[in-house]
Amino acid sequence: MTSQNPNIKESLNLFTPFTNSNIGMDSQDDIIESRLQKRQQNFINSENFKEIKESTMSSELSLGENSRSLLFKQRRLKQNIINKNEILFQLKDKLSLPLEWFEKCESTNFLLSQFPQILAAFKNNSDINQKFFGLVGIKKILMLQESPLQDIVNEGIIPELILLLDLNSNPEFQYEALFCLTFITSKTNEEIGFLIIKQGIKKIIMILDSFIEEIKIQGALLIGNLAINSYKIRDSLIKEEAYNKLLISLRGTNNKKIIKNNTWAISNFFRVKPLMMYDNAKKSIKIIARNIFLLKDDLEFLNDACFILCFITENYKEGIKELMELEILESIINLLDCKMPYIQITTLRLLGNIATGNANQTQELIDSGLLPQLKKTIFNQKKIIRKESAWILSNIAAGTQKQIENLINEDFLLIFEKVIQNDESEVRKECIWAMCNLTSVKNPIYIKKILQQGILECIKSCLMINDAKNLAVNLEALNNLLFFGKQNKINNVNPVAEEIERLGMIDLLENLQSHPVEIVYEKTLKLLLDYFDVQYNE
Repeated sequence: MTSQNPNIKESLNLFTPFTNSNIGMDSQDDIIESRLQKRQQNFINSENFKEIKESTMSSELSLGENSRSLLFKQRRLKQNIINKNEILFQLKDKLSLPLEWFEKCESTNFLLSQFPQILAAFKNNSDINQKFFGLVGIKKILMLQESPLQDIVNEGIIPELILLLDLNSNPEFQYEALFCLTFITSKTNEEIGFLIIKQGIKKIIMILDSFIEEIKIQGALLIGNLAINSYKIRDSLIKEEAYNKLLISLRGTNNKKIIKNNTWAISNFFRVKPLMMYDNAKKSIKIIARNIFLLKDDLEFLNDACFILCFITENYKEGIKELMELEILESIINLLDCKMPYIQITTLRLLGNIATGNANQTQELIDSGLLPQLKKTIFNQKKIIRKESAWILSNIAAGTQKQIENLINEDFLLIFEKVIQNDESEVRKECIWAMCNLTSVKNPIYIKKILQQGILECIKSCLMINDAKNLAVNLEALNNLLFFGKQNKINNVNPVAEEIERLGMIDLLENLQSHPVEIVYEKTLKLLLDYFDVQYNE
């Protein structure tokens, strides 16, 4: 943000960062682009954005030494979270049936034509071996491409499967029943989800306490499937402590399979609208962040983990502060080195959410090494990655004097120029805003640097783009540079005005006097009258 100088009244309206504008949708990336559009619109609609960030920065800088020390202690994420290495068993080690029979059932190929016999075997309560054979058969039939799913549901199998989840049931029956219910919930409607919730929610939640790895994992998958079914089911699961159980399990284990599956299940609690209460959402921040250290190379986990943190920071602004108290930013930024585009996109979106926070949060991103990464992602092959990168840079350029100086020191003007010359309009527009905001820097050293790097030539090319908002910010940038030249005359000559004339920009400005958009006409006229001895069109 730019702090205003009360001694220079004329400069108050000249050296201010520009507010961003709407960006059009890309039909090839509708879902991702619409989320970006929403974030940008929220940023545009925030009144006094600059003042809010400055005010928050001032408030946070006023924290006493004791408060800062406390914050430092809170950030010791890895030390604060205790890892209880939970002892888990494998299903085959806890079978009640003979291993040979278990393996025979699992290896048998079942045909759809055998469904009546399979159903009869499953309902045989006098022969446990036959019942298990029928249960495995139902699982295999469900997995067939031509599976008679509705017929199986109509047979009233769901209540019987739920009964098998009892803690006193044999573990192989618990596992197979969980598998069947998980598959059914992935293919059926809300009505079936409510049926399972009504009859078996407590049993499903209790199954998470199992000491058998496969059962624990399958229980998390079932809860994840149910949570994404509808907000009513999700809220029922939260009320019955399923969400908390998943988090407790995550916190108490280093088992990578459980971490991955529980994280996926938790992510589904965020994929349903309306949003859950923030008090529930924030519980996952520290635990998910901690596991990023443990599974930093697992792409499936990272995708879900970044989604959760991204969703929280986008929809609950308090979540940014919670996340910033953890020593995690550097690890998140390093995810931009990942070669998987979907992880890069989610990571950039998460970092972009932080960049729209207060000035201290934006600066911490920079201090954690964000700018070198953005130098790479801004030239990524995928447009959405370039666009997300440009959006973050435009937020940084609309920040404090220190943040603008960081961009100039890292030679981002040269990067902006290259993007403006070569990229598509959506990405180019963001970099135009960022480039123009560089001119709001107050330190003469930095103004001279961007002038030497050719910012006037870049502005000249932008003035040829027939877009009113683009023209307006470029004219404001020219105003900033001309004001600097006026304050730093050489032999009583404004060096910036002289260079503008040498570049042949006067003709462009004179032509803009007849522009149909009033703001473009007014800014052009003011420039010509204040800094050049030219006639204007009436």
